[in-house]
Amino acid sequence: MNKEEILVAKKHGFEKIKFKVCKKERNKWSPSKYEKIIAGRDYNLLAFLFYDLNSMGYNVEKAFIKFKSMLNEPDLFFLK
Repeated sequence: MNKEEILVAKKHGFEKIKFKVCKKERNKWSPSKYEKIIAGRDYNLLAFLFYDLNSMGYNVEKAFIKFKSMLNEPDLFFLK
């Protein structure tokens, strides 16, 4: 059986975001396959994260196109 992977994004401290990829497990610990902490709001570090995710098989280009189309959506209030 092939295990599903999940991408976890979590606020880490005051101005850091922690990203990690691990196997989807229920009620047990799973080691991280990939882990990156981004400090501040540096677009270069975000670009490196996107490059890493793209190398791991995540469709970053399609996600970015979807992101650009969602910028003016008034119904997306959960992060405002």
